[in-house]
Amino acid sequence: MNRWMKTFACLLSSLILAFAPHAAGATRPIQATQLPAGVEKLGTVEGISEYRLANGLRFILFPDAAKPTVTVNLTYLVGSRHENYGETGMAHLLEHLMFKGSKNFPDPTREFKTRGFQINGSTWLDRTNYYLTFPASDDNLQWALAWNADAMVNSHIARKDLDSEMSVVRNEFEMGENSPSSVMLKRTQSLLFDWHNYGNSTIGARSDIENVKIENLQAFYRRYYQPDNAVLTVAGKFDEQQAVRWIAGDFGKLPRPTRALPENWTVEP
Repeated sequence: MNRWMKTFACLLSSLILAFAPHAAGATRPIQATQLPAGVEKLGTVEGISEYRLANGLRFILFPDAAKPTVTVNLTYLVGSRHENYGETGMAHLLEHLMFKGSKNFPDPTREFKTRGFQINGSTWLDRTNYYLTFPASDDNLQWALAWNADAMVNSHIARKDLDSEMSVVRNEFEMGENSPSSVMLKRTQSLLFDWHNYGNSTIGARSDIENVKIENLQAFYRRYYQPDNAVLTVAGKFDEQQAVRWIAGDFGKLPRPTRALPENWTVEP
């Protein structure tokens, strides 16, 4: 009996010694030398990793080999509550203009169609987001990241595009005015918040939609559409290390803005 116990103890000790180094290595964080210059890894939870660039951009990567697609979502931390008097609806108008082209991507819509991209954006009180979902491939992901980086700081935000998109947004406003539930939400929102901009509907006032100055829209874009005020998310079938390198290459070259974001001191009730 003692002989079998000794044999079992020896076998158990061997197994512990064999697997201990592997377990210790598995919990070791990725070395900084494996990351491109200017990239900091903030942590990983259940396969989802968060990183930060030197210019302030945060990005979250969630690789999933079981998916046939990739989704790239860029969220800017600005919404309708950041609008000033006479500018209601401006954040939503800007969302529409972002798909109208930038310096190095003058006609992104044609490329969206050619590549089979599903695209959209949305605006709310505190954020504006843009997403692209497409068949998984290195070329598609590279293009999507490059477009987002260029649109962040090089979008045209032109008068001609505002003139055409204004009528589209005004139609959305009129649809809301003909929807009892939308009208009730707008009225309830205004009652809940006396002074804070949460009391204003994101769609804005009709007169502001029709008359906002392009200069105001451009200034709003330059102030808030910056890497230190955005979060990029990539999810689906892609190689994480390669994606980190592409993101560092496309977004890392954007300078960290010197401006300070305006402080909103009105406290919601």
